Amino acid sequence: MNSTLRWFRKCLPNNGFRMITKPRKPIIYRSKALAAAVVGSGSVCLAHFFLFNHAEAVEAVPVARGHVYVVGDIGGTKSRIRMFKSDTEMDQETLLASKTYPSQEYGCLTTILQEFLEDNQEIIKDGGRPRTCVLAVAGPVDLNRVYMPNTNWNLDGEEMGQKLDIPKVVLMNDFVGVGYGILGMKKGDCHVIQDKPCNPRGPIVVFGPGTGLGQAYLTYDRKEYTVWPSEGGHSDWAPRTNEEMRLWHFLKTRIRRTMRAEGKKVEVDHVSQERVISGSGIADLYDFFRGEHPEFVDPNIEQKMNQMDKSAVVSIHGGRNDNFLCRMAMEQWARSFGQSVGDLALTYMPTGGIYIAGGVAPKNLQILKETEFTKWVNAKGRLSKTMESIPVFVVKEETPVGVIGARVVARRVLRDMYPLDNIHAESQPSNRQESELFLEKQYPEILSLHDDFGGHP
Repeated sequence: MNSTLRWFRKCLPNNGFRMITKPRKPIIYRSKALAAAVVGSGSVCLAHFFLFNHAEAVEAVPVARGHVYVVGDIGGTKSRIRMFKSDTEMDQETLLASKTYPSQEYGCLTTILQEFLEDNQEIIKDGGRPRTCVLAVAGPVDLNRVYMPNTNWNLDGEEMGQKLDIPKVVLMNDFVGVGYGILGMKKGDCHVIQDKPCNPRGPIVVFGPGTGLGQAYLTYDRKEYTVWPSEGGHSDWAPRTNEEMRLWHFLKTRIRRTMRAEGKKVEVDHVSQERVISGSGIADLYDFFRGEHPEFVDPNIEQKMNQMDKSAVVSIHGGRNDNFLCRMAMEQWARSFGQSVGDLALTYMPTGGIYIAGGVAPKNLQILKETEFTKWVNAKGRLSKTMESIPVFVVKEETPVGVIGARVVARRVLRDMYPLDNIHAESQPSNRQESELFLEKQYPEILSLHDDFGGHP
């Protein structure tokens, strides 16, 4: 590395170097004396050096024209569709149209999209036909195809593109969409739970208790982050105490009864994390403690549960700490939640951060604080100190992380389709406190290179 720089200095003693760490606009340099060097480690481009002596700098004219694109967050109950016009930066883009459709009232998703496009014909006449459509859907996607059991929809991205006259329709799992959404979030979109510096190139984990228990992880390929799906929410929940062993047996018995009622084979030797940590798991936790301590049953609370969502009632009164059984259920939820997050951290070593999404965690932040959530995340014996160094965030409830993720992917598609449009696709989160320590340990050549020229990474 240093020998390369010395060679350039020796060959070009009368010329100065300028470091360009993140050029905002492409620059064209014309000169017979022009020289350039790109110094790399693997496929990571570390710095660009331009020789300016006798060089005439001509700023390139931006060619971004803007392309209309459609994104959607598609669930079993609602389908949220939005239309944007692309710009070089995502936060400068214009929202052209937005509408939410009741999924159950439509025979297929293509019909919803056709209706959406038809309703916005004037916008399309003005800005052009959408060039891509990216849809985050509730189901496992394979080869751009997915079956959504809650709506009985069979979706094929290629077929949809032909019917909608959109060149590229991309289907992705809804939690993969959440993973990409992490890359497009800004400061203020998250609550910081464990405030530690991030490795700017380290793995990232996304964990999301909601109706189910979604998981995904992100890896950096020396250019940008890629999101990978996971079904880790269905891995075993591990009881640690005698009380939790009784809870495990209680849940297993309940699962067996449910399967019998549905006419399925009864071979249950597995209680997943989802059964405990998801939204529906909270109601089961209450029922367990109700059986353990029947003397604390409150008829008023029971009546509320008949009128409202049971898990919501448990969460509200557990948070207020005005009902013993609700509080016990929420404390057990928080402990099991923390242990599962810690297990995930051991598996992936996410030095880039753990992001907790979904609808349950942001509604129960106070419980997480009062039950010392991070204590249970970090309680991993000899590796407890390692766990304490990993940053943990909770995505705010009002942050539309799934839609943001679909936009990030759509912008990547447009970037590849129209490379001259100078679209800056989001490559890593911008809401993190990044650490030079990680760079010094893993990429020392970056810091030494910047030190030579008085810069900072």
